[in-house]
Amino acid sequence: MFTTIDALHRPRRTTALMRALALLFLAALVFATLFPMSGWTAAPDGPLAFLLRGIPRWWTWFDVLGNLLTYVLLGLMLALAWFERMPAGRTVLLVGGACCLLSLTLEAAQSYLPVRVPSLFDWVANSAGGITGSLMGAMLNRATRRSDRLALPMPERWYEQGAPSGWVLLILWLATQLVPERLLFATGQLRPMLQHLIDALMGPDAPDFAQWLDRLWNGPTPAATGVAVEAAVVVCAVCVIGSLAFALVQGSRRRLALLVAIAAFALGLRSIATQLVYGADEPFAWLTPGAQGGLVVGAALLYALETLSPRSRAVCAMALCAAGLLLVNLAPEDRYFESTLAGVRTGQLVNVQGLLRIIGMLWPMAAIAWFMPLGRRPARRWL
Repeated sequence: MFTTIDALHRPRRTTALMRALALLFLAALVFATLFPMSGWTAAPDGPLAFLLRGIPRWWTWFDVLGNLLTYVLLGLMLALAWFERMPAGRTVLLVGGACCLLSLTLEAAQSYLPVRVPSLFDWVANSAGGITGSLMGAMLNRATRRSDRLALPMPERWYEQGAPSGWVLLILWLATQLVPERLLFATGQLRPMLQHLIDALMGPDAPDFAQWLDRLWNGPTPAATGVAVEAAVVVCAVCVIGSLAFALVQGSRRRLALLVAIAAFALGLRSIATQLVYGADEPFAWLTPGAQGGLVVGAALLYALETLSPRSRAVCAMALCAAGLLLVNLAPEDRYFESTLAGVRTGQLVNVQGLLRIIGMLWPMAAIAWFMPLGRRPARRWL
């Protein structure tokens, strides 16, 4: 299994960048929670009346996991950005408490918006996510401080050359799996945004991406071509996420455990997202022939990737990110899926889903930026 010992090299932490990203994510979260921020009216029962209504009768796993993952990211980013030198217990207390208070404030503010419904269930999920994220950030900060003070023997290291921001990147990718997409593990879908931009700039004469893709694939796409494209997208995603996991932990067993956990969680989230489109009876509709082939080939390629140096693996990951981004945007359209998705209503979290969709569009570029420092630096062997 994974036996190669990689170089010990941890890039400098970009605290300023992490703080900027944390503030940007916080602003986006507030905007998504209170969107459309219009029609403010007085709350008849007061802003905190939702605390006495109990758990709502109707809820979905998308509601729970969407709220949970969003605040896990927030707690993790805040802990890494501002509390890197603080003891773990105090970090969890301050960051977790801040997330709980923020969520309570936003839920109370929703009481004044006629199109939003505050919920005790949302507040509990948000608070649990914030506390979990702050705990993860505190653990990463403690591991970094220990590595700075003492050079541990390689078998005892679990935190290797990857910067803590890699864990943020990994959780961001997992969160995007809640967004319904036709292709398994697809991120970087820029086609709708580019189409809106071109329409705004060129008006009625703007070219249609859908028609251009039809011409690219010479009309109706053969089934074999669609399967091959999806398999290639899955292979790229598996190898990129595998390279990210290899950069974050050291040791055969830890790497294998992390990969298994990532796969189980990502496929579970994708099953929940699939049910939003195809119904509760089709949780495994994502398991198409292309997805099956891509998972098998991608898992096999992880062995080869693990034998590479961190620098070579980072270069491969950047190339695969770019290839996956190109394939996702050039993949033939599935008009049945698009028409079905257009009718999906995800309840109170439609705005959070929009936030996750934006994260999914930008994720490949963020991954390339994260791998770039590793790709420029030569590997060092632990002596």
